[in-house]
Amino acid sequence: MSRTTTRRASGGLAAAVALVALLAACVPVGRPAIRQAPPSPRVWDNSDPAVLVTPERVVYLFGSTNNMRVPVRRIDTFGQTLAQSREHWARDARNAMPSAPAWVDPSEPQIWAPTVMKLGERYVMWFSAARRATSGSPIYDEHNDKCIGSATSTSPAGPYTPAASPVYCGLRAEGAVNGQPRSNLWGRSALDPEVIRGQDGRLYMLVALGRTKGNIGVVRLDSIGRVIGGVNATPTVLASQAYPWHDGTVNSSLTSSAAFLENPSMIYEPASDTYLLFYSAGQWWRSNYVTGFARCATPTGPCTLDDRAPMLMQGNGRTGVGGLTAFRDAGGTMRVALSSWQAGREGQSGAGGAYSRQGSWGSIVVSGSDPASQSISIR
Repeated sequence: MSRTTTRRASGGLAAAVALVALLAACVPVGRPAIRQAPPSPRVWDNSDPAVLVTPERVVYLFGSTNNMRVPVRRIDTFGQTLAQSREHWARDARNAMPSAPAWVDPSEPQIWAPTVMKLGERYVMWFSAARRATSGSPIYDEHNDKCIGSATSTSPAGPYTPAASPVYCGLRAEGAVNGQPRSNLWGRSALDPEVIRGQDGRLYMLVALGRTKGNIGVVRLDSIGRVIGGVNATPTVLASQAYPWHDGTVNSSLTSSAAFLENPSMIYEPASDTYLLFYSAGQWWRSNYVTGFARCATPTGPCTLDDRAPMLMQGNGRTGVGGLTAFRDAGGTMRVALSSWQAGREGQSGAGGAYSRQGSWGSIVVSGSDPASQSISIR
């Protein structure tokens, strides 16, 4: 996910790696492809893509802040190329959230990683942003200051009206630990939400968690999209920093200061009766940012991470491959949207300070139904 801070502090949960090993015995990962290059870009300046398919089978693409707070555009065909220029992309785009949430830090106003679902007669958007300091809650840890907010609209493309307060801020506050300052009083940070409805009919929100090695977690939502358990509900950990490539390198050691797992996305795969989990690893502004894969028995796990290598990494003239979201199109085909840099232009800003990450479409291709031998690739 794109954001203004350039490092993440990680600590705590000494048993995270052991937990990964324990969960690995619970559901087979199968035969996912590894080290794939991303598809060619189709969408200009679209970080952290989110796709909404309405009951009327209309497709909308959302993204993190660029020249608009929350850009949204209707997508008529996945073969449509929108990457030639910013002008081409902006021609029909609109701002889905005209008004800034009151709780967001005005000095860091970007909205990151929106996700949208229709609940009842309204559309609900969840997103992450930096929380502002107040007289009772100063900023102690500026690198882990993100919370997740919500906004509602009667129209899929907005305008969305944000709630006055965030809905989730990660694990409960903690004191100074492992060389880090004390956490912010409201929590240890949460970002990159994705909301799915499980086969059990329940709503789940996948999140990236700050100040822990168990970065990918999930919390339950009620029927109107509120977090069950409140702003610091205890998440179930799905994936933890464990493998050397989780820091974006190809060497044999894991550098915790460079390792962070984020941008979780999950989709149900009916042939194997399992859930496919994708996540980003490393540092988003670098060329070696990658996308990992895991298979989960349920939306709350257990999950088995593919420990061999990332599923998607730099190639095809693209680098920093991440921010993947999995979805079903109007015809039921499993697809993905993801972001990457043009090689040699990592971390460069576009007009208005927006990060010029371009978007690609792909399809999730599976073969077989046995989760132990099922092959999975992105094409």
